[in-house]
Amino acid sequence: MNMSQRMKGVITRVFPNKGYGFVRDEQGFLRFMHANDVTPLRAFDTLREGQGVEFDPVDVGESAPNRGNGLRAANVSLLT
Repeated sequence: MNMSQRMKGVITRVFPNKGYGFVRDEQGFLRFMHANDVTPLRAFDTLREGQGVEFDPVDVGESAPNRGNGLRAANVSLLT
């Protein structure tokens, strides 16, 4: 199920060599974030643990069964 409202969260883990990381949202849930989900794309290389971000929350379990299950952060951008 896609949720239309953007959320804020904090980067908890980043694996630059693997191209993914995790965001803890405002409700305390951990969300998967792929490098392709970060805008602009080159910003993924600058992400660090503890940085604030804004994102579109997505429940991957229903909307994209071939991409894994769970919560995901899409269209991730750094808060300024």
